[in-house]
Amino acid sequence: MDNYAQALTAAQRHFLDYAPEALAKRPGVQAAGPELVVPFLGGEARIHRQTGAVTCTLAGETWPAGYEEALAVYDWLCDAKPGAEASGEFCPVHSLPGVMVRGNGLLMTGGSLPERIDREPEAFCRACAVLGGERIPMGDLGFRLMVFPDLPVLLKFYFGDEDFSPALTPMWDKHTLDFVRYETVYYLASALFSRIKRQMGGSLPPQEAARPLQPNDKRR
Repeated sequence: MDNYAQALTAAQRHFLDYAPEALAKRPGVQAAGPELVVPFLGGEARIHRQTGAVTCTLAGETWPAGYEEALAVYDWLCDAKPGAEASGEFCPVHSLPGVMVRGNGLLMTGGSLPERIDREPEAFCRACAVLGGERIPMGDLGFRLMVFPDLPVLLKFYFGDEDFSPALTPMWDKHTLDFVRYETVYYLASALFSRIKRQMGGSLPPQEAARPLQPNDKRR
């Protein structure tokens, strides 16, 4: 069993340590027979209360949750701080309160997804709409999406030009770490980027899911 499989198994056991009745009272969570149902990235995550298995649905498709999707759902469902509320203020992941990381974290510059958006902006807008995104005035293209029922994220995209590659940045609510752990933010970004690429017509290579800012890119 590889490290990812071990971590997923441990997280699944962690979920099973919680009382399903208590988790079902979390805001936005519904009990549906043997499952808990959570709005997740424009679709739903369904967690089996006896096994802990997570299934995702979006736009008529259903699939077993991958490592990053499942870990994110477990983290939000089981370990969010009591009374966590979004602030309505947004920043890059490295600027979240308490994060001691330099750089620009999850900004993607170049790579398959930003270049695809640069070529097919209408497809990107349609993909964000499928994920429940609301158009906002940010960057060249901006969207507000709900990661979980109480946790929003903003997407900021800039087209490429002669000086800069196209760039895509998720902007996180300043209270995001009240809902999920720091590493979970990267899992969420990877799942979000993968879903956008899928809705645009293709899958996102895992190594491109959270590509760091290039040193010569001055945009914020």
